[in-house]
Amino acid sequence: MTLDPATLSFAFVLLAVVLGALLLFSWKLNPKVHALSLWGAAFCLIAGGFAVANMGRASGSYSALLVGNALGLLSYTALYGGCRMFNGRQGFVPAMLFGPVLWLVAYPFIYDEPQYRLIMVSLLTGAYAWASAWELARYAMQPLASQRVAIALLILLGLLNILRSGLGVSLTSISWIDALAGRWSSEMALFLVVFTPTLAFIFLSMAKESVELGYKRAAYIDPLTGIPNRRAFMLHADQVLRDEEGRTVSCLVFDLDNFKSINDRYGHEAGDRVLTMFGTILANHLPHKSFGRLGGEEFAAILPIGMEEATDRAEAVRSAFSKAGKAMLGPHAQVTVSVGCSTSSQATVQALLQEADLALYRAKNTGRNVVISARSLTAPQET
Repeated sequence: MTLDPATLSFAFVLLAVVLGALLLFSWKLNPKVHALSLWGAAFCLIAGGFAVANMGRASGSYSALLVGNALGLLSYTALYGGCRMFNGRQGFVPAMLFGPVLWLVAYPFIYDEPQYRLIMVSLLTGAYAWASAWELARYAMQPLASQRVAIALLILLGLLNILRSGLGVSLTSISWIDALAGRWSSEMALFLVVFTPTLAFIFLSMAKESVELGYKRAAYIDPLTGIPNRRAFMLHADQVLRDEEGRTVSCLVFDLDNFKSINDRYGHEAGDRVLTMFGTILANHLPHKSFGRLGGEEFAAILPIGMEEATDRAEAVRSAFSKAGKAMLGPHAQVTVSVGCSTSSQATVQALLQEADLALYRAKNTGRNVVISARSLTAPQET
C-alpha cells in the first residue's frame, strides 16, 4: 500500500484542528480545568505550524519555514504549560519562550542548512515533550490512571524527536531510519495521524478523571475545615471495625466549649477560623482519615487503640487547642474543647458514638475542657 505524504499531511492538519477545537470546547464545559485551554491551543498551533511549514518546504519560502517552525515550537510550549497548569502550578513561565526565541535568533544562520534546522527543532521539541512528562510525573496533584498513560506518550514523543535530531545528519540505506531522520515522510505522517488523537483522548480522560475526583472529594470533605465530613467518617469507622474485628477500638467525640459565645463575642468569621484551626490540630495529632467533622462544632475520631492511649491522644488535642485558641484570639479567650471517649472490641460505630456522647455529656457537666472516658473521669490541668 502506498501512502501519499500530501494526503496524510492534509489529514494530520485537519485532525489536529478538530482535536484542538474539541479540547477548547471541553474547556468551555469544564472551565475549572484550565489546562484544556492550553492543550487545545497546542493542537491548533501545531496544525497551523505544520501547514505553514509544509508550504514553505515546497516553495522554499524563507518566512514560511520561519513562521511554521516557530508555531510548532509554540505548540510544544503550550503543551508544557498545560501540564504545569493541570498540576495547579503557574501555566506560563518566561523560560517557556526559550525555544521559540532561540529558533528565531538562529534561523537566519541555518536557513540554507536543512539538517541543522531539523536538529534544532527536534532537540527543542523533544526537550519540551520530556519536560511535560516530567511535570506530570513529578508534580502530580492526584493519582490518575490516564495521567500515567500521558507520561508514557510524552516520553515516547520526546524520544522520537531526540532520535530524529541525532539521525538528521547521518542518512543511511536503511529505509525506516531514513524515514525517521527525514524532515517529512509518509511513515512520519502516519505516526502523527495515529499518535495525535491518542494524546488528545488521554488529555480529555485526565480532565474527566480530575473533575470526577473533585466531585468525589467534595462529597466526603467538609468545605470549611478541609477534613473528612460525617459521611466520610462513618464510612471509615465502619471499615476500621471490620479490619479490627475482635480487637479493641476507641472512639473520641470532641465538642468545642461555648462555641456560640465565641461567635457572639468575636464574630462568625473568627468562629470559622477556630473550627478550621481545630481541624488542623486533629490532623496534626491523629492518623490520616481517622477523624471527621460530624456537624457544627462536634468532631469525632475512631482509633484501633485502647482506652489509655486514646485518652492520652485526646489530652494532647485538648491541650494544643487551648494554647492555639489563646494565640489566635488573645490570652483571655476561653477556647477549649471537651472530649468523651469510649472503647470496645465488639460494639458497632453507633454504639461507640453513643457511649462517647454520654462521656462527653459528663465532661460538659464537670466543667468543660476535660477528657472523660466511659469508665473513668479525668480532670486535666488548665492550660
